[in-house]
Amino acid sequence: MTAVAEEKTIIDTEVTEVAAAEEAPAAAPAAETAAPEAAAAIRIVKGRPSDVEIAALVAVLAAASGSAAPAADDRPRETWGDPTRMHRRTAPFSPYSYPNLG
Repeated sequence: MTAVAEEKTIIDTEVTEVAAAEEAPAAAPAAETAAPEAAAAIRIVKGRPSDVEIAALVAVLAAASGSAAPAADDRPRETWGDPTRMHRRTAPFSPYSYPNLG
């Protein structure tokens, strides 16, 4: 199989036009993501806390969210070295599991 590509010389003005076109759509999603961040995460319902008290509350909540439990391990438990398996008299499916008593 042979692949053929058309050669084209790109001039400097075409490069700047392409770069400007790529930057324009990139600016729009940035504005969309800024709106949800502007929403208040904490709302003071009662009282008038000082800036220091609000900063302390934010620090405590940030530390609590950062120290969340690690993700659970989805793999099945490995029991090959389990002590209950080590103390069996015979291994299941071993040739000696069913000794000839006769």
